[in-house]
Amino acid sequence: MAVLLRLPTRDRLASWGLAVPLHCVLCNSGDESHHHLHFQCPFVASVWAHFCGNSILIPPTSFLAVDGLLSQQLLNDSPGLRSVVKLVMQAIVYCSWRERNTRIFQQVVTPAAGIIAQVHRLLRDRLISIRQAPFRQPRTAASSLLQVYLSLLPSGL
Repeated sequence: MAVLLRLPTRDRLASWGLAVPLHCVLCNSGDESHHHLHFQCPFVASVWAHFCGNSILIPPTSFLAVDGLLSQQLLNDSPGLRSVVKLVMQAIVYCSWRERNTRIFQQVVTPAAGIIAQVHRLLRDRLISIRQAPFRQPRTAASSLLQVYLSLLPSGL
């Protein structure tokens, strides 16, 4: 839904005629839109920067940039790396959207470090749970995908 720009962001709700405040609840420094919420918001940018540190030189600035990143030759040469990078990106978008909703509907604020920990936990749990299909490629089990993910992290996590 995020990639299709179908999430009910505040700018979208306002365009439907609803009287909603337009400010971003994550940073309070911009109007909430898909682009701002997932890429421009300083709060979310700090989460992107954490996970992009070793694996991707610069955090993506749009969904188009994400697509370009996934098209890079390095990722195409390594299916495991490509899968892990896709999961990282999905987890960041999911956790940032969930944090936005938690702040709006429950008035609970989690700092960026907490969102980074949530993304990390979500990815570890998902990569541990992946089972290797018996008739596919040779045994490159979930542990190897988990190793790929862990190798991308900055040291100390």
